Amino acid sequence: MAGFVDSVLNLVLLAALVFVLVAGLSLWQRRWPKTPAFARPRGTSSTQLRSDGNADIFHDRGFLFRRRWFFVGTGCPPTRIDRRRLDGMRVEQLNRPARVASSGGRTWWWFESSFYWESGGYSAQDVVALVRDRQRKEKAKLDRAHLLLNTDARSPGRRPAIPREVKMRVFQRDNGRCVQCGTDFEIQYDHIIPVALGGSSTEENLQLLCAQCNQSKGANL
Repeated sequence: MAGFVDSVLNLVLLAALVFVLVAGLSLWQRRWPKTPAFARPRGTSSTQLRSDGNADIFHDRGFLFRRRWFFVGTGCPPTRIDRRRLDGMRVEQLNRPARVASSGGRTWWWFESSFYWESGGYSAQDVVALVRDRQRKEKAKLDRAHLLLNTDARSPGRRPAIPREVKMRVFQRDNGRCVQCGTDFEIQYDHIIPVALGGSSTEENLQLLCAQCNQSKGANL
């Protein structure tokens, strides 16, 4: 009988020891997540809606290893989020901004898989309007960049300007007249070897031609 009692007591002590170990480990796991440097509270210098690339939702293990969910953002320390609320926000943010957290005068919104913060007291509709306006501006900027790229691709490179001193020497050498017909009407500086063929803007490769003779020369090249 005494042996049976000792066995039961040993089992109870073992169970108690296991419970203490599990509880201790769980309590150790319940410590609040470490606050990243970017998430430390800071002043709110702007009321504009800003995209927050640091914002994220993560989870760890709490009491009895139950999963806990947190939101963290720029200037927002880890903030606990109820799992049911999180599930609701995941669906809500696909169609309209979901308010995630507030800290230090800032409010964070989750919309179309991106996080934003503001300190202007905006409504969900305000956030939609600002996001759409930003998207329109980005699209216009991108369209303009593509237009300029296509224009540059279609246009030949700009011909380097002829130095003023070179122009003066060529003008004096050719007496200000077309070297072909002798007229001084609509005088132009012509590259003897065209720039497109490697000609340079030097005195030796320049001559004066009138517009008509220059046009005739171009047609014969």
